[in-house]
Amino acid sequence: MFYVRTIHPEDKRVEVAGFDLEPKIEQGQSVCKLFGSFLADHPAEFRERLPFLKNTDIELQWAAASGGAAFAAFFGEGHTLSIGVLLTGVNEESDALMLDALRESVAVPMLGKEADALLESPQRPLMLQLQMPDQPEKLPAVQLLSTALASVYFRTILAVDAERKAAISGSKAVN
Repeated sequence: MFYVRTIHPEDKRVEVAGFDLEPKIEQGQSVCKLFGSFLADHPAEFRERLPFLKNTDIELQWAAASGGAAFAAFFGEGHTLSIGVLLTGVNEESDALMLDALRESVAVPMLGKEADALLESPQRPLMLQLQMPDQPEKLPAVQLLSTALASVYFRTILAVDAERKAAISGSKAVN
């Protein structure tokens, strides 16, 4: 399971939802498959229009850091639709650095002194995002896209971490 914490800056409202790491709904599976293929062909950092979307012009800005944390922002027609971070819980330091970057560069300027309380969330894996009100008609698409992106990313990072731990455990058993 992973969590999505969405902050609405205009009224400082927070929504939290939990999702299965592997979507059960066919539409979610399809979008995850598209995202998986898309990310596999890209570097750790980029900004690009999502080519698999036919009826809407949405761009993804992506930056994956070592340690299992990432930054993701969605844009539509030059406007920011959402901006956030993905925190896997695999590396607390990486999560903290990514969260601090979001806090200082986006949350504090937008939310002021309430930023820390609104960002606070112990759940991991977690997608923490600020959702902008500029284009409400695109929000359902952004919610689906961000959830699919989080699902793909978290499954990948958690699988790599499990393999790493198994290799370490195996090498200790041999010694």
